[in-house]
Amino acid sequence: KRPPVLGCVLAFGLALGGCGNNDTKLRVTDIVPDKGDVEGGTYVHIHGNGFIANGEPRNAKVYFGSQRGDVIRFENDGDLVVTAPGGKPNDTVDLLLVFEPGGELKLPHAFTFVEKNTAAPTVDDLTGGAKK
Repeated sequence: KRPPVLGCVLAFGLALGGCGNNDTKLRVTDIVPDKGDVEGGTYVHIHGNGFIANGEPRNAKVYFGSQRGDVIRFENDGDLVVTAPGGKPNDTVDLLLVFEPGGELKLPHAFTFVEKNTAAPTVDDLTGGAKK
């Protein structure tokens, strides 16, 4: 006898349906990472459920504050990959996901823009400063 989760995965993969745990409700459970470069370009995985409807990815738009991110791909029904836009250093913004069909999901204070440390560490950085 197969474990229920494996049975659901196989049923979904074969489009057989009939799995008792086949939850199609649109939701977001997690974003990884929750911080990204102020210059933009950070790949962000949005985890959740119901990203695919009737066997096709939903039309999705993702906003980091007022800036729109680029949808790269749907990994599966619960993993959407987007590229974050740029933003102000240390600015924490809401994430707004717009799915058609499906509606909107808002994640308050979900993503923070940080500056990349582009300079190589110095001996002083590693030792806590030069001793006098």
